[in-house]
Amino acid sequence: MVFSNRLIRRGFLASAMAVGFLLAAPSTWLSPVSAQDSDAASNEPVLVVTLGSVNKLTQDINYVTGVAGQAQAGGMFGLLAGTFTQGMDMTRPIGVVVPMVNGMPQPLALVPTNDIKTVLKRLEAQTGPYDEEDDGTLRIILGANVVHIQQKGDWAVMGTAKDVLALAPKDPSALFEGMGNKYDLAVRMRMQQIPAETRNMLTTQLKMGFEQAMALQDGPNAEASREAAENSIKQLEQLIEDTDQLQFGFNINQAKQKITVDGSYTAVAGSKLATMYEGSRAIPSQFASVIRENAAAYFHQASSISPDAIKDTKASMEASLTAVRSALDSQPGLSDSQREDINSLVDRVLELSVKSASEGKSDLGALLLADEDGFKFVFGAFVADGNEVASIAKEVAAKVENEPGAPVFKFDIGKYEGVTMHVVEADIPASQDEARKMFGDKLRVHIGTGAKSMYLAFGKDSDKLMKDLIDAGQTKTSADRPVGQMRMTMMPMLTYAQTIEANDTVAAMIDALTRSPDGGEMSIVAESIENGQKFSFELGEGILQAIGAAVQQSQQALPGGQF
Repeated sequence: MVFSNRLIRRGFLASAMAVGFLLAAPSTWLSPVSAQDSDAASNEPVLVVTLGSVNKLTQDINYVTGVAGQAQAGGMFGLLAGTFTQGMDMTRPIGVVVPMVNGMPQPLALVPTNDIKTVLKRLEAQTGPYDEEDDGTLRIILGANVVHIQQKGDWAVMGTAKDVLALAPKDPSALFEGMGNKYDLAVRMRMQQIPAETRNMLTTQLKMGFEQAMALQDGPNAEASREAAENSIKQLEQLIEDTDQLQFGFNINQAKQKITVDGSYTAVAGSKLATMYEGSRAIPSQFASVIRENAAAYFHQASSISPDAIKDTKASMEASLTAVRSALDSQPGLSDSQREDINSLVDRVLELSVKSASEGKSDLGALLLADEDGFKFVFGAFVADGNEVASIAKEVAAKVENEPGAPVFKFDIGKYEGVTMHVVEADIPASQDEARKMFGDKLRVHIGTGAKSMYLAFGKDSDKLMKDLIDAGQTKTSADRPVGQMRMTMMPMLTYAQTIEANDTVAAMIDALTRSPDGGEMSIVAESIENGQKFSFELGEGILQAIGAAVQQSQQALPGGQF
């Protein structure tokens, strides 16, 4: 179980829901509110959103569309930007801040210009002419809303409530620190700036939505779905209550020739969620050798697990188990004995998973190697009882041995460094030509079970790769690494796929990757920070080039060479 990823995923989900709640607020929230009349008014916004400067956005979009072979799209953006941004400072970012006034969000747009009237003149065809009040405040009509605009030094401030314009910072530069032109799009949200009443309103709306959805549920799975949803709602309530700050940034990085997405999530210090994050730290790993530069793909995670996270995971598993059982009960074609057998196996897997998590750590790794000669895959993980893994596999074998076409299980065929070896073999029909090219006439899956570990491998010479992973696990490793990381490279996968069945589109992608700087890399890294986690996602230029090559190949294959 990837506990650290689950924590950060739930945190971003809760925060994203809150952002949506603020920005999609009822229209009454956006009615004029007096900042002076509100004790809750604050110069510290709950939400800050920035767009990079017009110059940065234009250059980055031109770069990425050019790499993908769609330069005309970038040119169209540049044309539109030039048309509608006259009068703006093309070098400074654009921002939106959302202060809370009397418990209600009041979005304010911050436009980098010292001449907002010129900007509005260029937009007159879309907005109509502006009106000017005696104090210099400008007004335009957007749909059903009146937007008030004031020039404040080198910035123009826009909002639907005139008095709230006073809450805008005179110079937003400090507020945009770590955002602005560092990213093409950046978001920072401080959940605790939202009054408790408003957060309660969010949870109430979630519950109402849940009840409405459940009212539409029918059939034998309805109760199981309700239990699973109730568990999720409880967790979301806790996340909304405990979330402190979320930050997210998207950037097209021409210098590094990558698209990057950075994010971080923190919980309120001392909260249950913060304790769970503090309990998720990198630990020495038995499977760190999967982190290899020559890998077509790898995934690795090694982290501690807090007692609260164990309880939370156990509750989630039990809710999911209820849904699985309900689905089995309604599945046609299964006898009562078959349902009983499957439920028994699921129970054992759940019990082993909970028992493994209860030891306070998660440690696993997976590795895929591929080239013209073939591919091989290996997976290894810490478990509380490797013998139980073997016992579960043996029970499965006993249940299916008399079924037509059942695979052949061979248990306890040898030992290697304390790991007991097993193998599962299944015939591949002659009609499955591609599968036979990959695996031969038989698919062989190698299984290894140690006292506190399990291994799985398949592909050419994968049994040797599994032994290499076992050997590497005997050496002490450092915990000085991220709690989780994954990397995938397209080139070796496409090269291998082309040997199985030649394809013009794949050939075009391979050709593009031979000229790319990275071979088509994608990576994700998750790391612990105080009271939370941060992550980084990178997409290399090679993937964009490969996608562009595939699109162009598809265009050429159509009549006239176009869509």
